[in-house]
Amino acid sequence: MKSVVKMMGVALVALLSLGACNKDKTNYVDGPDSAKDNVGYLVVGGMEASILEDTENVESSPVTRAEGVDINTFDVVITNKAGDVMASFKYGERPQEPIALESGVYTIAMSSAKMEGAAWEKPVYAGQKEVIITRKQTTEVNDLVCKLANIKVTVAYSADLAEQLDGDYTKMTVELADSGLDYAFSEKRAGYFAPVAAENTLKLTFNCRYKGESKDITMTNEIKGVKAAQWRKINVVVQHAADGTATIGIVCDTWTYDEEVTFDTSASLMEEVIPDDTDAPVIVWEGYDLNETFELTDDMFDAEGNFTSSINLDVTAKAAIKSLVVKVSSDNADFTKAYSEIMALEEDLCAPKASNTILKMMGYPTDAKDATTTRLKFASQAELLKSYEGTHSYEITATDVNGAHTTVTLRVQYGQNVAPRIVWTGYDIDKQQTYVAGMTCDLVVTAPLAITDMRVKIISATLTPEELAGVGLAGEFSLVNDTHFFESLKNLGFPVGDEVAGKTELELSITNFLGVLNMLGAGEHNFEISVTDTEGNTTTKTVMMRFV
Repeated sequence: MKSVVKMMGVALVALLSLGACNKDKTNYVDGPDSAKDNVGYLVVGGMEASILEDTENVESSPVTRAEGVDINTFDVVITNKAGDVMASFKYGERPQEPIALESGVYTIAMSSAKMEGAAWEKPVYAGQKEVIITRKQTTEVNDLVCKLANIKVTVAYSADLAEQLDGDYTKMTVELADSGLDYAFSEKRAGYFAPVAAENTLKLTFNCRYKGESKDITMTNEIKGVKAAQWRKINVVVQHAADGTATIGIVCDTWTYDEEVTFDTSASLMEEVIPDDTDAPVIVWEGYDLNETFELTDDMFDAEGNFTSSINLDVTAKAAIKSLVVKVSSDNADFTKAYSEIMALEEDLCAPKASNTILKMMGYPTDAKDATTTRLKFASQAELLKSYEGTHSYEITATDVNGAHTTVTLRVQYGQNVAPRIVWTGYDIDKQQTYVAGMTCDLVVTAPLAITDMRVKIISATLTPEELAGVGLAGEFSLVNDTHFFESLKNLGFPVGDEVAGKTELELSITNFLGVLNMLGAGEHNFEISVTDTEGNTTTKTVMMRFV
């Protein structure tokens, strides 16, 4: 045990003294460049690059090669802070000898190819990291992860719609900035688009003609907030309304590595809510877990104040629906007062007191009674929900003619009660992860009401508080208030003080810690992170790591 602790102490001391890069204190005074006092050395010979593919597999992890991609052919370019190229080579031909560079900050960028504006089946993988070169010392680059640099787009059609369309007159045109691709009706290839900003807008133009008809139909739409490394799966479907009418609509699922995000203008995949009994009606929100509180944010509204998402609850029953009761409550009395001025806080939509006009205005169905399917469209109330801060709840109970019933609650938060969020980029933070070479632990923290404190607790059988104290750390510390740890924490790459307090969004990386922990061998180490905002809302997440 003592040898392990000593090893940990040595590793942490080295890490604390050298910052974000792994550096060996090798002195080149007697070497050929000893006359250059401002020269350090960069070692890339041992660099292990990997490719993190866009995938639907939630258990995905970095792989050394994507299908059909030879990572050894990737271009590596080293530039200084001014953007001047200091060295370039193929990854498979990276130099084994140290590269002499003047002291300063450098960027190592790696890419598979030059990106085109829009092209078929031409993914581009890229990645970069910054390194600090210090005089008369070496900086060793151990890993670099490349991700999809462009945006992947595919188009498909639901079977019931496809059989109705004339393929000769059907296509989807997808455009981003000045580039675009025409997806023919039978097109199965993926298009890859070059992003022009952090968030991009895909413009869709759909042209079609029904079989046996001569009339052309043209539809347009936009998908906003599209980012690099996303796979946008555009599906053209038949939308069935409660009144029995049917129209053409678009559903777009977004895959970002192992995280699924859903853009929706209509119906999507449904996650079943467990009913009171097996024959009871089912109430679902397409692509969303009703056990979670929905956070309504300002960025869900366009410049004109229009709600750009959907909150559709679908009710499906085996027997005819007898009653559909909605009970409204809120921790903000002003909201319930405003709602009650429109309609009752408790209403049976199968025997409503409100008029059909009011029901439609509020997004409620007017034909739920005796139906087996119906939809509640809460997007119609988005502006009302946004007008009052707090948590607003809709308890919905569906009962069929046999007495079987199901109750779910839709909770919508806006404003002061929206708690901070902690997301581990590329990974599920709620699951234990097994360390692999090149793994990163980059956390994104958001707090709409601004951060007042952020605490980190290290839970490990090896990294005890006593041992951490020996290298200038503690088992638990605040990134805002524990100023005596700031120097050590900053050397580890942690933001501290004003870099945390008052912020609404920041990045926290413990990647360097992972490399040190891996040196200690097999074991489990957890990092409990708690974020508190100005209203006292606290969110706690734990990064759980296993080393084998």
